[in-house]
Amino acid sequence: MADDGPSVGRHHDRPAFHRTPRSPRARAPGRRDEDSIPNPALHRRGRRRGHRLPGWRPGLRPRSLCVVLRIMKPSIRRLIILSIATLPLLASAGERAPEAAAAEGIPEVLTLSWCLERARQANPALEQDAASAAAAKERIAPAGALDDPRFSYEASNIPTGDFDFASTPLSGNQLGFKQKFPFPGVLGNREAAARAAAKAADWQLEDRQLRIAAAVERAWAELGFAHRALAITDRNIDLLRQLTRIAETKYSVGRGLQQDVLRAQVELTRLLNERLSRVASVERAEASLAALLDLPPETRLPDTTDLADDAPLPTLTELVERLEERSPLLKRLRERIEEADRLERVARLEGYPDFDLGVGYRIRRSVPGDPVDGDDFVSAGITIRLPIDRRKWQARVAERQALARRARADYRNAHAALLNSLRSRFASLRQADSEVDLVGDGLIPQARQSLESTRSGYEVDKVDFLDLIDSQVSLLEAELRLERAWADRRAAFSAVEAAVGETLR
Repeated sequence: MADDGPSVGRHHDRPAFHRTPRSPRARAPGRRDEDSIPNPALHRRGRRRGHRLPGWRPGLRPRSLCVVLRIMKPSIRRLIILSIATLPLLASAGERAPEAAAAEGIPEVLTLSWCLERARQANPALEQDAASAAAAKERIAPAGALDDPRFSYEASNIPTGDFDFASTPLSGNQLGFKQKFPFPGVLGNREAAARAAAKAADWQLEDRQLRIAAAVERAWAELGFAHRALAITDRNIDLLRQLTRIAETKYSVGRGLQQDVLRAQVELTRLLNERLSRVASVERAEASLAALLDLPPETRLPDTTDLADDAPLPTLTELVERLEERSPLLKRLRERIEEADRLERVARLEGYPDFDLGVGYRIRRSVPGDPVDGDDFVSAGITIRLPIDRRKWQARVAERQALARRARADYRNAHAALLNSLRSRFASLRQADSEVDLVGDGLIPQARQSLESTRSGYEVDKVDFLDLIDSQVSLLEAELRLERAWADRRAAFSAVEAAVGETLR
């Protein structure tokens, strides 16, 4: 079988295809361009199979990329070709739509303040809670109002013989009004329960605003990290291409190893493949933030401002005190307890009689023999509801008592969960803050110095190429860790603010 190229294991052998470098415009005598070959496809197949077809002479030096591709394993070669072929697609995927962004008023650089303002105005969840709060306020007045009075009309005592109102002194047109009065205290407690429910709805809206703000900042930071991770990956791809050219140059003059070229190409392919994931991460982050801002799904969002945020961290004790005082979630649940207590009192009072008061006025005609000579009649009366079936009313009271116990249990459960969540989020915040200091002040400067030193050493053959690649990878990971730490710090800070119930920055 024909040899496809120099063996990877022959580290000290000069490649068979090595020639003294020529000017890029020079061409060896007798060498044919591919356009001059009668059948280029057959020519290429013949070279892959080791056949010596017309137009091909062994020993001539191909271009460096062709050399590397030819000596690689087929699987690695296909991956590199696929990555190079997808670069135009990735570039087109990263393009923005200025018209759509301008239509929505999106700035060229996406700021957090713009996103928060947009969410306050357009987020459907906030609109839903705002409508619920407005509806709850409108229930207060009806809850404390009496039922509408009732009007009645009666054609009273008409003889069936002649249907004449003037036949008897008792005949007439009866007009009546009735008003129902519940037992004292029922209406007041109903109104108080409705007012507590309205306050709970207001606190629900405020809690939702804080949670939406935290979600927006988290999505905004994630979008910023995705953009920066993509930029870091692109920058490292360019740098690795430079290292690859250095390795190829040293290899072409016999000072380098074939495995150095292969390792550089493999690492470059890994970064190209990672770039695919970075582009997808940008699109996912855009979709998450666009949903919170109620933007069309096809809207493309620009890069964000700097993720760095050096706001000082409060202590956990301060956060717990503020949570007890300011948390809208706990305030909402306290209002729910008040509402449940009021409704329990309503159930007790409804077990007592209520009253219907009525007045009537009969319009009569004067008839012979009428002792009052046709004077109109006035009447008044009262109707009392008798709650005889005590089991029914006791069951209603028991139901309201159970609901009041549930409201208190909900408060205790939410209080414990909120404290636990606050401690967890504060721990994440401290971890991210410490990682920002560690990576930004220590790891990244060290990684950059190591890369520069290793690169200088490699250019004078004092450092192995694998060490150079490792230094480059270490710097890439450190830069990504710093951006990830900034994004995590913002997300954790906003989550702490949502739990506490107020802005801390």
